[in-house]
Amino acid sequence: MSGLPSLRALRYFHQAALHQSFSLAAQSLHVTHSAVSHQIKLLEEWLDKPLFLRVGGRVQLTSDGERLKVCCIQTFGEIEATCEKIRARNLHSLTISCAPSFLAQWLIPRISRFTSRHAEIALTFQTHVDIERVRNEYCDVLIVSHEQSVGEDIAATLITVDYIGPVCSPEFANRFTYETDFATLPLLHADTKLHAWAEWAKKTGARGDFWAGRHFDNLTLAIQAARSGMGIIMTPQILVKKEIQEGSLIAPLGFAEVDRATWMMVKETRREEQEIALFRRWLLEEASGGG
Repeated sequence: MSGLPSLRALRYFHQAALHQSFSLAAQSLHVTHSAVSHQIKLLEEWLDKPLFLRVGGRVQLTSDGERLKVCCIQTFGEIEATCEKIRARNLHSLTISCAPSFLAQWLIPRISRFTSRHAEIALTFQTHVDIERVRNEYCDVLIVSHEQSVGEDIAATLITVDYIGPVCSPEFANRFTYETDFATLPLLHADTKLHAWAEWAKKTGARGDFWAGRHFDNLTLAIQAARSGMGIIMTPQILVKKEIQEGSLIAPLGFAEVDRATWMMVKETRREEQEIALFRRWLLEEASGGG
């Protein structure tokens, strides 16, 4: 006996269980009542368990039937959702996921250059950094700063090695060097990057209380606070290149390389899909262009 019963029988059972009626199931499937009854009989024989009780011309699910109904609802629902995602990909679309700060500070200011080149590809943006969303195909592309290697089922493309450093407004009154006790300075923190200051201090040997200071919900808000003169924020270089070039932020100590990098991650089985390949090529061009 095979590990699965007939998929047709399961499909017919699914509809009969939803409707609690063989007749209504037959109507929804565009088949005869006897066809539904026959497939469910085959399924019950395969399972060696009754799935329906026949009482007074009506049918009622047994406890085993209820269990199988729940399983069918979940499984057929996942199949439907997956098929819809595959169909949507045929419509030339990409769902791109990354941290809110990367999206706001780096990707959105540049994305018009991609859309002008590939107007036929519809883009959707998400602010998640969970690799499981790539595995489950809730997003097509994940851009994330990452330290460790990922599984063989994920294709990771290096976008840039990460450098971080303290930045502030040019008008910031408290000048500082590596010898400064940073406990004396107004430090800013992004709750999404709580260990950034400690990571930088470990790399550079700087000293101070790197946990005190004002906190912000995300790095984009903290960067804006630094531009306004509220203090110093520890940030990846890639996110503030434009502000430093324009002069609205300065990096008095430059940037230090850390033990992670920014990667573009996709499902290995999808790495050569046309939309993904085009986006990867553009992303690498932008990252290497110095902008």
